[in-house]
Amino acid sequence: MEKIIIFGTAKRGDEVFAILSQLPDYEIAAFSCNDQALWGTEKEGRTIIPPGDMRGLYPDAIVVIASGSHVEIERQLVENRFVPGGGCRLPHQLIAPLSRVQRAALAAAVKRKTSFYNLDYREVAVPSDNGGGEKYLVICGGGYPTAGNPRCMFAHERVLQYRRAGLQVEAFGLVEGASFEEYAYEGVRVFQGGELELEKFLQGRNYRKILIHFISPEIMQAIDRAGKRDVPVIVWCHGFEVLPWYQCWFNYTWEEIKETKPAFILKDSEKKDFLRKIYASESIHTVFVSEWLMNRSAKFAGRLPKNYHVIHNFIDYDFFTPPERVPGDRFSILSIKNHGTPMYANDLTAKAIIELSERSCFSNLRFHLYGDGKLFEENFGELAGRNFPNVHIHKQYLNHAEMRRLFQLNGIFLSPTRRDTQGVTANEAMAAGMAVISCNTSAIPEFMDESCASLFEYDNYWMMAEEIEYLYEHPEEFMRKAENARKRMMEQCSYDKTIKRELELISTDD
Repeated sequence: MEKIIIFGTAKRGDEVFAILSQLPDYEIAAFSCNDQALWGTEKEGRTIIPPGDMRGLYPDAIVVIASGSHVEIERQLVENRFVPGGGCRLPHQLIAPLSRVQRAALAAAVKRKTSFYNLDYREVAVPSDNGGGEKYLVICGGGYPTAGNPRCMFAHERVLQYRRAGLQVEAFGLVEGASFEEYAYEGVRVFQGGELELEKFLQGRNYRKILIHFISPEIMQAIDRAGKRDVPVIVWCHGFEVLPWYQCWFNYTWEEIKETKPAFILKDSEKKDFLRKIYASESIHTVFVSEWLMNRSAKFAGRLPKNYHVIHNFIDYDFFTPPERVPGDRFSILSIKNHGTPMYANDLTAKAIIELSERSCFSNLRFHLYGDGKLFEENFGELAGRNFPNVHIHKQYLNHAEMRRLFQLNGIFLSPTRRDTQGVTANEAMAAGMAVISCNTSAIPEFMDESCASLFEYDNYWMMAEEIEYLYEHPEEFMRKAENARKRMMEQCSYDKTIKRELELISTDD
């Protein structure tokens, strides 16, 4: 029976303890962490020991890192020679050898206690392909789109355009703890897995350049361990991965912030150190999707990258061709939004519609609300309970063809937000000649203003309702903004202003 030290005493540590307690081949000997205030105390009947004591007390133990910052933690333990003979492992590596029956029993035993780790993880052989090295690899830190899940669609749109320009491009979707798999998405060859799978994948393949969306220490460590650090890298920055935690403060309750603020600050310090190294590299080019994001990230990291560019996300206005707009289109109102976090502010849409229900214009309006995510019921529960006959709620994700059809059938697009680095879906609606209503926060004013959209103040759903009512009462304003919206996207996010510039950057020999 092998001894285990769980490094991590927060929620992930609880989850790993629940999992490993069910595995008879392992004995959990102790916990460890970097919080000196916890050293010498107990958790689950085990002593929390300092990292420096692990090797002396348990010389042959395995350290299982239960933290989202496992790359930084492993580096700390290795550099300080704290790691016992069993080495460092991740929880899913201990799950991998289990049979299907054993994994099913494990899942049944701890199902209600798990949220971070994949209990169905399997080790799958990663195929090699040492071709001529003329291909490019796009790595998406948030996973690549799949049928039914449009995550990182802006990266996929780029891949399609690169392929049309003649580049050979493959994609890897990094999903923590995921088993390796391969699939095709709209003609693109896609691979998926966790950090270990990415490392093995890169070891067996040659690429001319690596193009990364949502940079992370896990991605860079996989590249380093695979021996591919000399491959040129371009990094696209989209938001949370290059910003401090308080840019997304709305994702937490005040109680959660009070409880976990020290951990947030520590993680920000690690992120800042990581970004400084990336930004200081002569061999890495960094692309920011907006001026706002560039400036905010530079303030956070304390510097700009050595090689940086501001290139907006591409908006395909040829694909999102608008119909001949008429004033009556303003009666049909559309929302297409992810409900994954409070950042997307779908709760404001629901509150604005309920507010509008008390106004005389409401009965003449038609609302179609599309989306999905863990907050869907919370955001739209009260609104759905009102049973308004003119409010239609659709719990589903949409592909681009479905979005284009809905853009053509509706005139106003609701896109509230609490923080956005561009607002791609709203921009696509603008390209389709819709009058967009959004919030004047973060990067939104960089892509729309009152000449081509309607902007309300932060979290002010009364003002959001007012903007809808204003367009209802002023058809000429609706028509003006719808026409100007498409022109704005043609000028700002066209192929020449985005994809063409990216292709020039990709094709440049460093």
